[in-house]
Amino acid sequence: MNKWVGSSKEKLISDWGIPSKIVEVEPGGEILVFAEEVKFLHGGMASGPGLPGQPGTLGGSSFQPTDEVKKWQYTIFLVDLEGKIYHLTQQFYTTSPDKINFQVSKKSDS
Repeated sequence: MNKWVGSSKEKLISDWGIPSKIVEVEPGGEILVFAEEVKFLHGGMASGPGLPGQPGTLGGSSFQPTDEVKKWQYTIFLVDLEGKIYHLTQQFYTTSPDKINFQVSKKSDS
């Protein structure tokens, strides 16, 4: 992913498509947000007649998927005044892109 640092915003959009969200940052930079829905299966141990050492079992218990959890993988690119990417990060969140709100605050000099 770090190959994108130093690349242009135009090249990124050409390869990845239109971002899910674009946040304007003063004095002219941008935050480009790409989000992809990802589903995770969480499971637990279920009692059963399984045999130790048998695939899918553990001493008579087997792993059973019990809950599907929907998350969003966010890839966030910071773009400078010249349209060059200078930082990126990836995170998983349970909030969908239409509900997320970015707040950018200026760092104080105190």
